[in-house]
Amino acid sequence: MATQFGASGSKGVFGITAAETGILADTISYSSSQESKVVRNITGDTIGKTFYDERIEVSISGFVPDATAFSGTLAAAITLVTAPTDYLKGSVGTITIIDSVTRTHTSEDFQKLDITAMNHPLITA
Repeated sequence: MATQFGASGSKGVFGITAAETGILADTISYSSSQESKVVRNITGDTIGKTFYDERIEVSISGFVPDATAFSGTLAAAITLVTAPTDYLKGSVGTITIIDSVTRTHTSEDFQKLDITAMNHPLITA
């Protein structure tokens, strides 16, 4: 548990604020992105731009707990304890789908787990 000092508003948000299910999370990241296309004039200069296909990629890295380890499967919904921060023009979708799971075993460290999932605003359960 960290102890912070300083006036309210001058301290950063420290650490992961809630435990995820099935993983001892060390890092959680949310990457908001979108596609774009440009319109060019006859000399090749950009004169317009359209943005579309917003999404949030969720990456969770951490350690495998000794009890109740992650049991999700590819292409299944994952329930996130901490919802992604909404930087989308639209709104965060209601379902986050697992794209990949990597489990790492080494001789001199704890087993690790990396989960990547995607949230698309218009995909629903």
